[in-house]
Amino acid sequence: MKFFVSEQSRHRPHTVPAIAAEFAIVMVILGVAFCQPVGAVPINPMASPRQEPSLHDRAKASVSQAKTLLLGSNTIAQKCEPRAIEGYFAAAQAAWNAIWLCPDSRDVVDEASEIYSQSLRGLLESASKHGRIDPARGILIGPKWGRVVIPIVTQGLPVDASVIEAVLPAPLEGSARITRRHTRCGFGLPVAVRTKAKLVSGEFAPPRQSIAATAVLRFSIPLDKPNKLSELVGLVHADVSPAVLDLANPVEIARVQIGSIKNPLAADFTAPLLDMLAGMPKSGLNGFMNPFSNSLLVGEQTQPRLEMLEPHQAGRIPVVFIHGLVSDEGTWFDMINELRMWPPFHRYFEPWVFHYPTGSGFLHSSAVLRKELTAAVAICDPQGQDSALRHMVMVGHSLGGIHAKLQVIDSGVELWNAVACVPFESLRMSEKAKEEFRSQFFFEARPFIRRVICIATPHRGSTIASLGIGRVSSMMVKKPQELVELHREMVDCNPGAFFADYSKGLPTTVDILQPNSKILQAIEHLHPRCTVAMHSVIGNEHQSLTSGPGDCVVSMASAKTSGAVSELIVPATHVRVHHHPLTIDEVEAILTEHLRGSGVQ
Repeated sequence: MKFFVSEQSRHRPHTVPAIAAEFAIVMVILGVAFCQPVGAVPINPMASPRQEPSLHDRAKASVSQAKTLLLGSNTIAQKCEPRAIEGYFAAAQAAWNAIWLCPDSRDVVDEASEIYSQSLRGLLESASKHGRIDPARGILIGPKWGRVVIPIVTQGLPVDASVIEAVLPAPLEGSARITRRHTRCGFGLPVAVRTKAKLVSGEFAPPRQSIAATAVLRFSIPLDKPNKLSELVGLVHADVSPAVLDLANPVEIARVQIGSIKNPLAADFTAPLLDMLAGMPKSGLNGFMNPFSNSLLVGEQTQPRLEMLEPHQAGRIPVVFIHGLVSDEGTWFDMINELRMWPPFHRYFEPWVFHYPTGSGFLHSSAVLRKELTAAVAICDPQGQDSALRHMVMVGHSLGGIHAKLQVIDSGVELWNAVACVPFESLRMSEKAKEEFRSQFFFEARPFIRRVICIATPHRGSTIASLGIGRVSSMMVKKPQELVELHREMVDCNPGAFFADYSKGLPTTVDILQPNSKILQAIEHLHPRCTVAMHSVIGNEHQSLTSGPGDCVVSMASAKTSGAVSELIVPATHVRVHHHPLTIDEVEAILTEHLRGSGVQ
């Protein structure tokens, strides 16, 4: 009988001996008679010699024993003693026995499942704390002189155990950056599986890469009658593994079969996003004020980089999310959390994000994005056979929308003519400077991008960038030293070759967003290739006396773009428009249309 209800073949359960010595210590501490095996029922001296307890009675006794073991293990764990590991293991086994002895009893299954889940959480947390879990090898149970390895087996996940860094019980607390937490009640313990991202995604690995899974500590099915040897001598140590820790994909596997009953598999689809958010800075301010800095904050890296939030799988269309000014990739996790509850997104799409220091050179960051997108496609599909990678979608919020547009236009000489009055090739500069500025001003559209969604994007700038707060912010930005030196070299070696606003210094992103910016005006006049569909989502929660309706930062007039095949007006402010349910529904509808025309299905 299959345990996980899916089409995939499953690992067969191991036989279940127990682990004597360490369990003996734990059970004595917990006040449990060592001679009584897990799941056994104490003998009632007043009962008839021929009377045997019913399966329901045995199951209730196992539940009671599991509860005792769990409470005792919690006490031991509070003292930071490693013996709690064996206690939690025994509690989980007793709860497992109860469920399998009486799977059609709702009261038994519900109570035992809750104890089982808590025991498994305690087991994983204690094993991690005491260095007794190695995902590539398994969980170590028992005394030092007789450890038994509980192997970890992935079921339907896009990675195997060898590239798992940690198995983390789903966090109890949520995040202010995610509106809703998506869970499913059922059997097992929802976990976030943190991968060894560099091994999985190479140069496109995020600081943390986590995927959703459900942990199931799988023992053998208990016999209808207790083993007579176990009744006499208690728990017996053996060299074979007494259980398997399955890490099941809750998207692909919805139920588990216990006896004749199919129970839902527990799930927390938001847990991996919460784990990744915990490794990010609390705001994108450092990336704006101090681009390319080496911050001591966990996970804060301000170099521009493309990241794959989950292991790449062939046949899936990348959706690349690009954040806006004074922000980071975490701003998209709320939308990604909602999109992942839409089944086609899980099956046919995968989220990539582009992180960049929003205070750095704007054109430099766009050049890095073009380079990294091209490299990612080449690495993921060197033979050019995966059509999904040739139907990429870009989604940009605010400044990110302009970055997205710069991936699908041919620059010609328009951008260069916005800053210089002489041909590029006539300039005198080092090869390093020439290579840098050629990549910024001269480029072709990425042919594998077929759709761009611009959300609250200031195509014609924002008046805030021209006001005092904008000018002060621009002056406070610490520009990346290497880019400043290359810019100064180019300007100093070619006097009179550049317009005054570009000669005076490397423009910041705030400078670019001023409505009178010649660079922004040049970008606005350039149009995407005919193979690219453009979409606009515009906020109109605010009414300005000077610029009319808008989202407090970008006016509706600035957010509109010619050639958009769809346009949605959303009652939201600038920082909330990409979180709004109407926006998420619109993105889902656009991706549905995109999938239909891609031929990927």
